[in-house]
Amino acid sequence: MSGDWINFYFYKGPSFIGAAKSFEEAVYIAFGVPFDATASCRPGSRFAPLSLRMMSENLEIPEEELIKLIDLGDLPPTNSVEVMLRRVGAVVEEIMARGKVPVILGGEHTLTLASGLKVPKDVTLVIFDAHLDLRDEYMDTRVNHTTWLRRLNEEKRDLRTFVIGARAYLREELEYAKENGIEIVTSREINENFHEIYERVSKIISGPEKVYLSIDVDVLDPGYAPGVGNPEPWGISPAHLFRLIKLVSGGELVGVDVVEVNPLFDNGESAANAVYAIYEALSASSTTSSRASR
Repeated sequence: MSGDWINFYFYKGPSFIGAAKSFEEAVYIAFGVPFDATASCRPGSRFAPLSLRMMSENLEIPEEELIKLIDLGDLPPTNSVEVMLRRVGAVVEEIMARGKVPVILGGEHTLTLASGLKVPKDVTLVIFDAHLDLRDEYMDTRVNHTTWLRRLNEEKRDLRTFVIGARAYLREELEYAKENGIEIVTSREINENFHEIYERVSKIISGPEKVYLSIDVDVLDPGYAPGVGNPEPWGISPAHLFRLIKLVSGGELVGVDVVEVNPLFDNGESAANAVYAIYEALSASSTTSSRASR
């Protein structure tokens, strides 16, 4: 019996969206961040990276073989915000330095502070989220899942930022967004007049723009995504989410993350919609088509 029997008989665990490329072949580099130390309502998103991989292996995703992806696995677990941010930032910086696109499987939304600090100046940050995450402080801390975007904006004032699907925020967050040029599209606007919003977003983000995309699954209505850390009523539908993701990902995607899936409260819908959200982004991006021909 040849040495190939090791690869033939043993299952080595799930990988994200059938990742089967070498690092050199891959365009997209996935890794997990099993972190939810600042969770305020329903902890459990630390288990999401494995849940997303398992769901992706059981979904029949069309043309997944066209997505040149490798899954590196998870970063080591930690309860330290500082350690998590340092690790995520270092990995994202290394991936981008090698001309690749990071695909981050969260974990809670705080991780986007680390990746956002590493994106180039000419990138547009597009966030799908029920919340604005612009509080100055929450639960006696200044760096957590409700404050990360404010901390990022303080560090990178020139980072063009849009939040789509918001519906749960404080007055101070709304005022901060207006004062700092952070544009908001609410879930009410999407639900009541999607065509108008689609056209508005297409004018804001169009053409060959570079985009970093952050998808908080709680942007969806809890009926479509019950397994999230902080569910909020009157969210948007998967159909609206996927269409908007394809629209904003049509340029050069420089990074993407999906956050806040909570397997402890999920029936599979949240994970499935999260996997498809990432797939829609990667398949729509010109990064995929331009590098696939190389």
